[in-house]
Amino acid sequence: MSDLDPERGMQVLPLPNALMSMVDRLPKSLINVLDWFHENKSSVWIVGGANRNALLGINVQEYDLATTMTPEEMKTYPDVIPTGERYGTITFRNDGDCFEVTTLRTEYGYNDGRRPDEVHWGDSLLEDLSRRDFTMNAIAINVNKQRLFDPFNGINDLKQRRIRSVGEATRRLSEDALRILRAYRFMDQGKAGIWWPERQLSEALRDTKPMLNKIASERIWSELKRILLGDHATEIVQRMADDGIFRQLLAIDWIQDDQRIQVLSQISGSNPIDRLAIMLRNFDQNQCEEVAKKLRLSRSERKELMFRHSKFGHLPQNMDSSMRIFAVVLGEWSHQHLQIEKMFARHESSKLGYTEADVEQRLQRLKRLNVDWRTEPIADGEFIMQRTGMNQGPKLGALKDWLYREQVARNLQTLEEIDTLLCTLAWQVEDSTHWPKLQFP
Repeated sequence: MSDLDPERGMQVLPLPNALMSMVDRLPKSLINVLDWFHENKSSVWIVGGANRNALLGINVQEYDLATTMTPEEMKTYPDVIPTGERYGTITFRNDGDCFEVTTLRTEYGYNDGRRPDEVHWGDSLLEDLSRRDFTMNAIAINVNKQRLFDPFNGINDLKQRRIRSVGEATRRLSEDALRILRAYRFMDQGKAGIWWPERQLSEALRDTKPMLNKIASERIWSELKRILLGDHATEIVQRMADDGIFRQLLAIDWIQDDQRIQVLSQISGSNPIDRLAIMLRNFDQNQCEEVAKKLRLSRSERKELMFRHSKFGHLPQNMDSSMRIFAVVLGEWSHQHLQIEKMFARHESSKLGYTEADVEQRLQRLKRLNVDWRTEPIADGEFIMQRTGMNQGPKLGALKDWLYREQVARNLQTLEEIDTLLCTLAWQVEDSTHWPKLQFP
């Protein structure tokens, strides 16, 4: 271990009230970890998002640490996970909490645009902070000595509500192309509004976008989900479209002031698939499939995306029976679907063929009906075979589907009602291919 002061070359600053308050409220589990480093004669600092969020008045939920200890030395702690040992990161566990701790390091070469070619353990906190993405994330606290280090004026950028890279912007983004998407995510500061990047970073975001092709699709989708769910998703997503980010990522594009993007921030709930489906509203099913493939959506996410996308632009008839079928087919998403259709009808009624008022009528009817969308078929195959003498096969399945549709449409509740209904249906005919079934549209 080096005898050089790891905090050399930086001005020591007092902790502002926001960071002092954070330090005073540190969880006991983290204090235990910090004490272990000091007992082992090693320096340790809180870095990254915790400091940024505390300065912004946002609740701090996780803490990342930097240390002079090497990964091998850190593994002497009683409970660790070598989550990223090759890159200097070890996860410490204490009293059920986890903290990522990374050795001070220097990095060389980023030929794949994702990770350094070489990593060397360092002894300078300044050098370690200099390789971080944005100034707001290059702030460190020495809790034991109550010291603050802000060598790139991140606190001032926070006050100015500005996103600025550490050092030359193109170089920083080129080191890890995921930083491009992180920059757009950081633009959405929730209740604190929108923070636009300074000019050099803005230009670099557009210039380096071809490097997005080097990022694993799962990482892209992870960042994009958070962007889509942001308070200011409309503004940020439109900026990404204008900067050509989506054309680079998905090989499709959106126009300026695109109506699909304009409604994103008005959508309730926390399901990113809703917002992705809305963005793809006017694209065909094949294009949706391509987007799902490019983003490597999970099987359930892809299924949900295709299902929701297929329902856009369709409205049930304004009758109790149609609304019940609609509610059971769409399930808990039925109300959300109508809310979305209402937003688009406000601006595109002539193209859609229905008005905002038409959708509102259906919303009110759906609310009044209070449909249990989890309802299951009352009549099973055994019952139908007993009552009809029908054998197992496609015709039996078709009749079961027909009965289920009528059960939902007529709000039938008992097997006796199904039995009565069965006597009124023309199920004796041979051709069952056109029998009604529960579906929308």
